[in-house]
Amino acid sequence: MSILDEYLKDLAPLVNLDCGTSNTAGVTRAAEIMKGYFDSIGFHTELVDLGPKAGHGLIARNKPDAEKIDVLLNGHLDTVFPDGTAAKRPFSVDGNEAHGPGCSDCKSGILAAYYACKYARPEDLERLSICCAFNPDEETGSQNSHEWLAGVGAKAKCALIVEAARAGGELVRSRKGVGDYCVVFHGRTAHAGNNPEAGLNANVAAMRFALAAYDLADKSIGTTVNPGVVEGGTAPNVISDRCTVRLDIRYWFDKDGDALEAKIRELVARTWVEGVTQELTVCSRVPAMPLSEATKGLVATINKAAEMAGFEAKWVDAGGGSDGNRIAKAGIPVVDGCGPAGAGFHTEREFLRLDTVEERIRMLVNLFKLM
Repeated sequence: MSILDEYLKDLAPLVNLDCGTSNTAGVTRAAEIMKGYFDSIGFHTELVDLGPKAGHGLIARNKPDAEKIDVLLNGHLDTVFPDGTAAKRPFSVDGNEAHGPGCSDCKSGILAAYYACKYARPEDLERLSICCAFNPDEETGSQNSHEWLAGVGAKAKCALIVEAARAGGELVRSRKGVGDYCVVFHGRTAHAGNNPEAGLNANVAAMRFALAAYDLADKSIGTTVNPGVVEGGTAPNVISDRCTVRLDIRYWFDKDGDALEAKIRELVARTWVEGVTQELTVCSRVPAMPLSEATKGLVATINKAAEMAGFEAKWVDAGGGSDGNRIAKAGIPVVDGCGPAGAGFHTEREFLRLDTVEERIRMLVNLFKLM
């Protein structure tokens, strides 16, 4: 049996399982399946209880007592699909593509991580401390697992996120950080026709603020500010007494995100309409996964590992965040998209490119050789 045939046999039960994030039993079952696989190759495994709102995570290590982790492999166990999808669209293979819910995002990746450990040379397993950490709630922002991931990352020298490579096979060498801000403006209502002067228009203040915030973006360093939601007012003939602006900011380096937040706070402190007040809430800040000098070194090592596996690694920089951002908070080099290639994520068109399965497993095995 070829590696690919063996891999597909092991992938099928993962895909034929309803494990949307909210189906905690299904996600935990996915963790149990992966636990069994790692148990079979002698790794120390542990199901991780992350609270009642999430399924269990999984951690698998060849050296559970080692203080440091040489290589951390991370992926997620959950999908976005509702219960019943696995029965409706079970695992299938059609030519060079595999199909089914989560076949590529991220079942193929976590299985590739296992296969890399399975086929790693004994001398590399003896020399290296390897850790696979799979979380149960990535698709809803890793709210229950991000602190756990950051803690594991703090013990690691580097991390590879085994999310699927892009459809063309590209890996991800950096990701922007993300900030989500809510600014609420408070004014006073009045009749827009009879006595508009008695009102304090929160909408006008919010729109002026939103335009000023938008102008904070700096293309030269890749920062963006998007007033994605501006919501206020009750009727056209009423002066609005309340308006909300939601801002999304993106940045390649955390220092740029910090500077951008400081400027937003300065704008919030200004008066945009006399008498209208406003307050800022930071809904979330996700750190960047930067292309640091250490990351460039990791990229070079992966390039060599890919060459040894018979293909050229190509890379992209992504504006969207992932669990790689959470782990990068520890200050270690992190790269993403290290699993087999695929596309159509979160849709019925999702597919896994079978021609990339063995090469990505071999790339990871070769990386162990080079570490």
